[in-house]
Amino acid sequence: MKNKVLIGIIVIAAVWIVGIVIDFDELANKKLNPEYQEYIKQYKAETEKKYNDIINQVHQEYAIQFDEQKSIRVDDCIGSNFEGAEVKLAGVQIHNKIFRKKDEKPYYSYFCNGAKLDPDHPMYGLPDIEISIGPVSYYEPEKSAIESLIKLGVDNKPKPYKIYKKRLIVDSLGVQNKFIEMQLWLTTFKVNITVIADREKPQVTPDEESLNKKIYPGYWYKDSRRFVSMNDLKHKEEYKNHQYSDISFVLEINPNASPWYIKTQNAQNEKPDIAVGAVFCDQLIKHPKDENNIHLQTYKGMAAPLYHKAFEDDNAISDDLDESMQNILEDLENIKNENIWNKDYFVKLYSANIGSRQTGFLGTKKFDEQVEYTFLMPLFVVGSWDIQIPSEILPEMEVPKAYYKSLSIKNLLPKWGLGFGKWLSSGLIIVLVILVLLYLSPSLLAKFFKLK
Repeated sequence: MKNKVLIGIIVIAAVWIVGIVIDFDELANKKLNPEYQEYIKQYKAETEKKYNDIINQVHQEYAIQFDEQKSIRVDDCIGSNFEGAEVKLAGVQIHNKIFRKKDEKPYYSYFCNGAKLDPDHPMYGLPDIEISIGPVSYYEPEKSAIESLIKLGVDNKPKPYKIYKKRLIVDSLGVQNKFIEMQLWLTTFKVNITVIADREKPQVTPDEESLNKKIYPGYWYKDSRRFVSMNDLKHKEEYKNHQYSDISFVLEINPNASPWYIKTQNAQNEKPDIAVGAVFCDQLIKHPKDENNIHLQTYKGMAAPLYHKAFEDDNAISDDLDESMQNILEDLENIKNENIWNKDYFVKLYSANIGSRQTGFLGTKKFDEQVEYTFLMPLFVVGSWDIQIPSEILPEMEVPKAYYKSLSIKNLLPKWGLGFGKWLSSGLIIVLVILVLLYLSPSLLAKFFKLK
């Protein structure tokens, strides 16, 4: 009988351990991963090195002649010189405060495809928040098993997703002029937004004068006062429930980033016309998954609105101009917006409450939030698109998780994917304890089975 009890203990313990392993990711404690920034830095360095290696391998005999005036880029920050789309950060807006393509130390560090922001005190108040934008790469829809088998051994180089042909009519009699061909290419890119709350005790204690100075807008902290100081806050530490109540990350999308105009002795290949079809949210992941309180305006399956201006005050008309001049400028702006080719657009990623959180008994559970977007961007191309991002050398951007995970008390009660899973786990633990007691006490075991 004792052996049967032992077998029961082993079986129940094994089932319980399997449940713990299955639900570990969801129920584990999560600690901020400080390697996130280091990863992004190394990713940029490795990608740049691969680009340089390819360029260095090109022999002089392949050198080309080009129109120098049309090859100049005037961007302050360039993501790449490969023909095609490019996504950069246009800036960040908190309420009515705008941070653009320029560092504003110590509050704002801009780095072209991302930025790090801490708009108030460096150690207290709102936590740091960082955005990183991955490169635009070729996207191919997943094939079925039969399609993969049919195309086995066939050239797998990137190809247009669809090709459209239109007949152009030049006069009222319907005289045909020519056909125009337009290609639809699918591209994708990732955006990661991470909150980084300062949990370390400052090495140098800030002076009371600076902490009492009322220099921050009260609405940043949902306070009715016009201005507040750090000492006015109930909890001034960054990790104690401080969220950004109105923040927008503005992405700048350039569909035809590199102005290539190639002219050799034998042929001429002009820059194609490229237009953004749309920007769809293909995937959205929030961390931590079991504490999903982040409010966003862009969700999976949605098409993000495309704006002509990054911020509302861009290209603002001066009050000194008379009404007729204002009307002329507005008309010119409307005409410019009618043409979609080679036009920059802006996408705004908004949140009403992303930040740090403190929950649980006496606020013992602390965590920072992270959002990972994957966007699908169809591009319309008219012309020859011969030069593309070399997707075969680009590693897939894998954003580090924002947290280290460790065993928590909740892991001892796995849910098994059931609504009553915790009760099932509790029952298993009670049965396991009873069996262990019976196994360790032969007299109790004998009495138990004698009663039965």
